[in-house]
Amino acid sequence: MDIQSILLLIIFFGAFIAIALEHTISVNKSWIALFAGSLMWGIAAFGKTGGSLEFAIAHTSSEIFQLIIFLMGAMVIVEMLGHFRFFTWLENKLMNFNISNKKLFWIMGIITFIASSLLDNLTSTLVMIQIGKHLCIKKKNFNYFVINTVIAANAGGAMSPVGDVTTIMMWLAGKFTAWQVVISGFIPSVVAWIIPQYLITNKIEVVERESKEREEMLPLQWGIIILGFATFGFAVLVNMLHLPPFFGIIFGLGIVAIVIDIKHRRGSLREKATKIVNVTREIDMATINFFVGILLAVGALHYQGILTEVAVLIFGENPTDNYTAIITGHISLGLLSSVFDNVPLTSAVIQMLPDNIHYIYWVLLAITAGTGGSILIIGSAAGVAAMGQVDTVTFTEYLKKGTIPALLGYAGAVATWYLMFMN
Repeated sequence: MDIQSILLLIIFFGAFIAIALEHTISVNKSWIALFAGSLMWGIAAFGKTGGSLEFAIAHTSSEIFQLIIFLMGAMVIVEMLGHFRFFTWLENKLMNFNISNKKLFWIMGIITFIASSLLDNLTSTLVMIQIGKHLCIKKKNFNYFVINTVIAANAGGAMSPVGDVTTIMMWLAGKFTAWQVVISGFIPSVVAWIIPQYLITNKIEVVERESKEREEMLPLQWGIIILGFATFGFAVLVNMLHLPPFFGIIFGLGIVAIVIDIKHRRGSLREKATKIVNVTREIDMATINFFVGILLAVGALHYQGILTEVAVLIFGENPTDNYTAIITGHISLGLLSSVFDNVPLTSAVIQMLPDNIHYIYWVLLAITAGTGGSILIIGSAAGVAAMGQVDTVTFTEYLKKGTIPALLGYAGAVATWYLMFMN
């Protein structure tokens, strides 16, 4: 390993530690991520010229652009749902049923798991956190709720061809069909969710949830609310056209905004409804900056070839006929995805392994790459989004309350897959 690679790893893990100690050193994690990501690219680019560098920068910039546009669009839609009182309506319905805290946690976990398989883990996390904020969950319990949401979202996304970026990659590469990953990955994914769900739910405090008074901003506009949820469906449908999900988000967002303007012009909305066009001002830019920094850092590692070297180290030079190496490699890659981005690692594995490998091994990779990111909060897009949305859910808070349950769920999912297909 050359000096540049060593420096990149030192900076990456140094930033990793600084992010974990964010509140101790009193430096925001977003600035740490941006500084580390840009510095790593400066080191990676030193002494290199030509098309390969330009291509790598363009590729990383494209990934960042797609994720940030998707994230901004999703945040606007979520804000719009709150603006038109959908979350308040849902809260009142749940309050009317007088559901206990533990039952509520199970209901929200089930909804998150299912929603993530139909939409994606990032969108589901954003929506569910907003719903949770309206349910008067006590502060201590709310941290558990957010942690559980991240784990449930990643587990639900792992069994779906559209639930996670890595499953989308393997599906489009023809490693399995949509039905194969759903049928074969369903039970292991349920195990990856239900073990942490049980452990975390048992830790919450049983307290009475009291409804609090809220000013009624706008009457329910079911047509607009349904269009808002349909926008997330558009993000799934555009995959059939081999377009990135952000196309569906901005398409749906455009439709919703036009409908709001038309309804307002006709006088069927109150004046406050026009504020929706300025809702982008309320987007959490700290979360977006954190995403940019992390993706820059991972892109620099990928360009330097470090992630490819990691993949070779895990699987060996020629894993074609060594299925034990493939299984242990997938398990190890899942654990590494709690620290490194699983997308470039999965991309390297797709290129490394031969085409004739049975689809069940790719299903295992979908499970490990998808649920392994739950072990640390920075290991998945859902976790990073949650970390940005909820200040109290820090790296160390998640480490104390979520890492062990997620790790046990991960081990349970792998064991379940092994018993199903290798026994």
